[in-house]
Amino acid sequence: MRCASAAANVFRPGDVVLLRDVLRPSLAILSGPLRLPTDTEDKPPSICTHRGEVRHTAILNAHPRTLVKSHTAGATFVVTFPTLEEYVNFRRRKATPIYAFDAAATVALADIHIDEREHTVFEFLEAGTGHGSLTLAIARFIHAANANLDKNAPRKAVLHSVDRNKDHAKYGIKNLREFRRGLYAADVDFHAPSTPSEYLQSRLESIRDHGESHTAFLSGAFLDLPSPELEVEVVARCLKTDCPLVVFAPSVTQIVDVIEAVRAKNVQLSMCKVVELLPGMGGSMREWDIRRAVVRNPPDRNEQGDSESQGRWVCRPMVGERIVGGGFVAVFRKKLQKTRRDNAGQLEQ
Repeated sequence: MRCASAAANVFRPGDVVLLRDVLRPSLAILSGPLRLPTDTEDKPPSICTHRGEVRHTAILNAHPRTLVKSHTAGATFVVTFPTLEEYVNFRRRKATPIYAFDAAATVALADIHIDEREHTVFEFLEAGTGHGSLTLAIARFIHAANANLDKNAPRKAVLHSVDRNKDHAKYGIKNLREFRRGLYAADVDFHAPSTPSEYLQSRLESIRDHGESHTAFLSGAFLDLPSPELEVEVVARCLKTDCPLVVFAPSVTQIVDVIEAVRAKNVQLSMCKVVELLPGMGGSMREWDIRRAVVRNPPDRNEQGDSESQGRWVCRPMVGERIVGGGFVAVFRKKLQKTRRDNAGQLEQ
């Protein structure tokens, strides 16, 4: 289904595309949103590459995987929609991203399941927004719950993404809206409190004002913060029983700080696992260079004295590529809340 829809599609104004050099496929350029030229412009909009400029008009209304040429150097590029990995890696950034495969592994470790038969809204928290790469990974995961809803129907799942840095939040919103024509934009609400706890406290107060007895409303939370240990107590209070809290950190000592905070404050969280995401493509994967190459035999190997060309497969690990990713992920789950024990020693829930 994905291939059929892509083949029938054409590039439209607002699309972000990837140009890959036909002669050197390892060289790729991510465009800004495509647009038509205006009457007031002296020069039509174009994409600057290492081998000349490609005009937007050469791409608009073309199908994915069309070959286009730079109008200055005549170089040939194949134009496609970027994958999520390419979009995150090549997009300009104001914050260090969690690279796409690491973000996907982080979300997978949460083991989230959305049951559309339940009469509830599945709410998730992400702090902070940053580059928006983890935002996209979570939104892609929950999008299916909202995909078939009527236009005016309430969402079945929503991600609340918070970041106190308004520049980072603004850029994260931009990245979400410009990926795949804003496919996942409606799945996310953005907030800019001074801290995640401030946002959560306001939500708890709103729930109490409505007279609801159960204050836990989060089905999962993801923390990508310099000091996540400062937020775990309030986040845990908002988590439903057995729902995950996932902490991503570049350093294992930051994970230790979270574990110590959970113990010192007697936070109702149970630690499930701590894993390391190895540098590379993400998820301990290694990319290989597999391509067909022409090998010329020297004259002394040919009885007639002339050289012959033979096709051979090159199969080797990629070298000289940028190493991306890496970090540590800790997964906690909300414990069953204990209230008090009666005189008989029975646990009252």
